[in-house]
Amino acid sequence: MKALMLAFLSVWATTCWAEFTPIKTEVAISGDSQITETVWRAGVAPGGSYDQIQVHRYHKPGKSSAVLLYLPGTNQNGEIALTDEDHNLWVYLANRGVDVYTLDYRTHAIPSEGVVDPAFARHWTLDRFVEDAELAAELARKTSARQKLFVAGFSRGVTYAYALVSRSAQSSIAGLIALDGSFKQYREQPWQGYEGALKALTDSGRYISDLAGRRGWENRHQLMMQTYSDSSAAALDPKYATIGEQLTETLYNAWGPGVLANPKDGVSRVEVLALLLDGYDRYFPTIQGLQGRALAAQNNDPRTTVDDTWGSFEIPIIYFGSSGMNAEFLLSGIYSASHSGSGKVSIHVLEDYGHLDVLVGEQAREEVYDPIHNWIRANSQQ
Repeated sequence: MKALMLAFLSVWATTCWAEFTPIKTEVAISGDSQITETVWRAGVAPGGSYDQIQVHRYHKPGKSSAVLLYLPGTNQNGEIALTDEDHNLWVYLANRGVDVYTLDYRTHAIPSEGVVDPAFARHWTLDRFVEDAELAAELARKTSARQKLFVAGFSRGVTYAYALVSRSAQSSIAGLIALDGSFKQYREQPWQGYEGALKALTDSGRYISDLAGRRGWENRHQLMMQTYSDSSAAALDPKYATIGEQLTETLYNAWGPGVLANPKDGVSRVEVLALLLDGYDRYFPTIQGLQGRALAAQNNDPRTTVDDTWGSFEIPIIYFGSSGMNAEFLLSGIYSASHSGSGKVSIHVLEDYGHLDVLVGEQAREEVYDPIHNWIRANSQQ
């Protein structure tokens, strides 16, 4: 009965909250790939200026072997920044017959300049973004004429992926792919400071975080663009010999040595990282930081329904975790998968990888993409 109710609510949400309109269909990648991109846009509740989402479909002509919905990480979106299958999981899978759908969160609708009042983001809760993911999942099922789909997420997108599975009928999900993220922390310890933190956020009015940092958004863009255009060019900071060296050091040390990415040891290339990062969205709702922490701290957060069936999952799960992130982060990713209830969990720990290296590292094709493809093939036959 609960599964039927979840399925009904999902369909009701699609018909009542949003109507997707196709806005573009074109060849995204030519040559041997011939991958076509179709983009849909929909307005979503509560109907503000930036309350809209987009779904991208990356599809190669011919019959699809499986359908995948990919949920990006914080500040990421569903547009292709990297077009080669050595550095883009979507392109790699689409070339092998997987029908790939990616989601642009509401953050993608915010202009990078001219935002004065961030109050619009006070309602951009974790639950609301999961509802948006449900809409994308229904569009993928309808367009591909398949009831079951695989759900993948990277970083914060892993939280959305688990939540989407938790709110879905298990018969509608083929499997879950978790890329360097988690749903629950490995030691349950409910966070007592949530209400105080929420009040402080409300009092401050700082409803969005800004990725621009102290350098400014345009300077960030110039650093990325000049690096992927010619990494041997002169640095913007005179203490570095080249702009490639400057960005290498910046990314390597951003969250601690090798945590965000490890271009210094050649795990990833700085030019590839620059292309990826230049496509990021500038803003993200700060309230989700509080909600994500509260959700992760206990196995069933009473403030939300997005985790009510976690612990009784029946679907296969494959997890990839970078060793560069701290031990608690890695253990929480493993815990989220292994305590989900699934009897089919595959764990992959990637040595010397930083967070972004899981997506675009020089060995990611062999150590991440290939295992995912083989896992999708194996679980598509069931």
